[in-house]
Amino acid sequence: MAPKVLGTNELNENDMLMEELPPEATLDGPPPNADHLLQRTLGTVREERHQAVRRRGRITALSSTLVVAGVLAGGVWMGQGLGVGGTADALLQGTSSTGAHMAVRVTDTEGGLKLVATVDGMQDGEACWLVVHTKDGRTFTAGSWRAHDGEVTLAGSAMVRAGDVAGVSVVNHDRRPLVTAQ
Repeated sequence: MAPKVLGTNELNENDMLMEELPPEATLDGPPPNADHLLQRTLGTVREERHQAVRRRGRITALSSTLVVAGVLAGGVWMGQGLGVGGTADALLQGTSSTGAHMAVRVTDTEGGLKLVATVDGMQDGEACWLVVHTKDGRTFTAGSWRAHDGEVTLAGSAMVRAGDVAGVSVVNHDRRPLVTAQ
């Protein structure tokens, strides 16, 4: 195959095309001592993007840590107010002139008052009621039982706050106090 020989018309067209192109288009690679504006711009954009991603990651980690700490603190705070283990315990004690003894642990809970009373010295067969007396004169029955020889431990509850309690009594069928703890 013989090489193609260009005619004058084709050469003139080629020269015209070459005249339209700037001289930098014919160079192979960047010119010596040239300003590498594109490389610097791309490097700056990449660095700024990398910093933004790192900053977002730190903010996300910090936010997550604060949310977890808030949830834990709220859970502890709410757990204390729900009466889990009680929020305020008081021990009331009393002895009657007949020799009956009573000790009552009073615990303030979310739903009211929780009482655990230990009573000793009641007459065998006596009908007994555990009654809570408030400072403003109200009474709440917290439980009842039939007494027997020996010590009795009774759990009860009343819809009153521990700070309002003036005392706890064991009363008989006639509502006469047998022993009172204050």
